[in-house]
Amino acid sequence: MLGIVKPAAWYLNAALRTARAFVPGLARPDDAFAASWLPRVEHDLYLHMDARDRDHACRVARALLALAPDAEATLVRAALLHDVGKADAPYRAWERIAVHVYTPATDGSRYVPMRVVEAAWRRHRDHAARGAAMILAAGGDPRVADLVRHHHDDDGPEGVALLRRVDART
Repeated sequence: MLGIVKPAAWYLNAALRTARAFVPGLARPDDAFAASWLPRVEHDLYLHMDARDRDHACRVARALLALAPDAEATLVRAALLHDVGKADAPYRAWERIAVHVYTPATDGSRYVPMRVVEAAWRRHRDHAARGAAMILAAGGDPRVADLVRHHHDDDGPEGVALLRRVDART
């Protein structure tokens, strides 16, 4: 037994994300919204992301702004780029779903994935650090990179707890 009962909204969100994973055409990223927040080098990274990840990123950024309308621009930009580390390799729908369903912990400390999802699981596990490195390599803001690096951590720079909470439910 899991011991944790999640709210109905979590299950609805999971169902919608699953549908968008299998049918990428359902993803509707608001690229103009992202462009209004991101400087050119960061926007180029954003556009490199899969449409499904861009859609999710825009949803996270908008949800963050709904909770904290006065959020710093660096936090909104980190919301838009938090999954950019997944953009460096194909991430098929079944891999996305298997990783989220089959991975019991995000830190992977005592988890050995099934061989069939191992590469996808590693991509998921390492995407925050990879994304931060990509932002820095492109000449992006080090503060945005730091937020991206820590967006799954329990602690980190100011604002990361809000980003993690919004990401988990969006």
